[in-house]
Amino acid sequence: MNYVKEKELLQQKAAALKTRASDLMPESSQLSALGELLEDLERDYYTLMVVGEFKHGKSTFVNALLGQDIMPRDVTPTTATINAVFHSETPGLEILKMDGTVETKELSVDALNQYTASADFNPDEIKYLKLFLNAPLLENRVVLIDTPGVNDLNQQRSDITFQFLPRADVIIFLTSLDSAFKQTEKTFIQEFLMKNGLENIIFAANFMDRVDEEELDETIEFAESRVQSILGGEKTAVFPLSAKDALDGKLNGDEAALRYSGFPELEKEIVRRIESGSRSLEKLERFQWRLKAIAELVKSEIRTAEELSSHSLEDLESQLEGVAKWFANQDTWRGQIKSYLSDRRSEINYMVAKSIQHFGTNVKEDIENRIRLFHGADIKNLVEAQIPIAVKSHFNTWANQYSDYIHELLHKTQAEVTKGLIAAFNENVTIHAVKSNDLQLHEPIPILNAKSGNAAVKAGVVLGGVSTVAVLLGGPFFLPIVGMAGLPYLSQKLAEKQLENIKPELIIAANSQIGQLITNFEDKIVDYVHTTINKIQEESLEEFTRLLRSYETMIKREISSKQREAATIQVYRTKLAELERLIESEYLEGVSA
Repeated sequence: MNYVKEKELLQQKAAALKTRASDLMPESSQLSALGELLEDLERDYYTLMVVGEFKHGKSTFVNALLGQDIMPRDVTPTTATINAVFHSETPGLEILKMDGTVETKELSVDALNQYTASADFNPDEIKYLKLFLNAPLLENRVVLIDTPGVNDLNQQRSDITFQFLPRADVIIFLTSLDSAFKQTEKTFIQEFLMKNGLENIIFAANFMDRVDEEELDETIEFAESRVQSILGGEKTAVFPLSAKDALDGKLNGDEAALRYSGFPELEKEIVRRIESGSRSLEKLERFQWRLKAIAELVKSEIRTAEELSSHSLEDLESQLEGVAKWFANQDTWRGQIKSYLSDRRSEINYMVAKSIQHFGTNVKEDIENRIRLFHGADIKNLVEAQIPIAVKSHFNTWANQYSDYIHELLHKTQAEVTKGLIAAFNENVTIHAVKSNDLQLHEPIPILNAKSGNAAVKAGVVLGGVSTVAVLLGGPFFLPIVGMAGLPYLSQKLAEKQLENIKPELIIAANSQIGQLITNFEDKIVDYVHTTINKIQEESLEEFTRLLRSYETMIKREISSKQREAATIQVYRTKLAELERLIESEYLEGVSA
């Protein structure tokens, strides 16, 4: 499968269906859905994300991928923001800020230096940077995401990376070949990367140029065995390379240096993933499913139009009156839906609250045990690193376990709303499909009875991806834990070597802040459920109304056609009668046989 070619074929099919449907059924409710699909196909980007600890040459590696020496690489750590690199013939830089404003600058190393870890700026104010430049890698709508180092002790910066991970199509994890896959990297891979699927990860090992040639094979084998152990026995390739040699080779046109760098093999793997990787297949299948669902609805509209053409003018006028009554009572249906959704929201929130309360108890117990069992001298590391990592791991585990469940409940809720709307409407307005003297059978209106259903087409847009709950954990969510390092009594107690005296106070402080995190997290989930339920209400009614307006237009068109037909027949009959009278008066009267 070639993702780019398959997507182009899908675009052609969607455009062709839109053209044919608009010609034959300009009132079709699916024309806008087809337009949205075509826009999404046009806007679709393939996201390639680079992650790794600092001091592994990540900025040089990104420059080598781009073939340009644009990312600052003189300071460690350098990257302090998410940098999204887009293809453009005209270079440019946009700074997207948290307040929604966008600042535009000329793209240069000096401009990017203003947003490095050593620069004097507030990272809390920056959402991410958009870079626009011309690079072969970025053609065919590929976006390269450069991230802060995942071991950066500045929690504000590393948290940004965790927000973007679930959204990446392919993740390149960069390690150092001369010290590959340390314990901190193992933790990151197991707790964050593996949950996004191993098939989406490419492992690359930089600094091949630092390893003696006679030791290279053995070093690569060690790196591969190390990552195999981390992945629980799963075999995977590690691409050894020298980012510096690759960049120099590209900048100087030195093909030999580029080949020696090991970079071409990695680039081939990236292209392979883009064209035939599992994420590409998933995205393509989603687009194909959407087109199929829309096509089924268009087919149901065709069936509706065909059935309407067989109805009498009286039946059609009755149908039109029923639709008008439905629209007149929209406030009633809206109120019933709102009441139903309010009950479902309360049920979901209750289940979430029970789960989070139990979860909070477990987190506090774990952190308390860690503090009680701690006997080292570096309590600062315990407070600033070990506890925050453990707490974050707990929250991410909960999010990964319960995201699917929450979304399943929301999907079922949306499906029930749509099902209820269709059932209620069909009870009031039905098509009389078969008529006889003693028998009258009813069947649902085809346009409202398609297999996919109008809500199914919108489900992904309304509910978002399964990773949505995990994304709630990003940003400054965990910062209060880091703040524990500033406990006023900490340094004094350490100086007095009163570690055991610190522990009870530390446990109290940890419990207090974890309790606040639990409360904040529950508030975030409740707010997310509330927002999504509101979207379900509005989107379901909007989509259903769109279908009914299409049905209403079909009825009106058929009524108009039959009225024109009846008028034509009446004119024809009148002319025939006039001709008959003329014949009788002018040609037959007084003439004997």
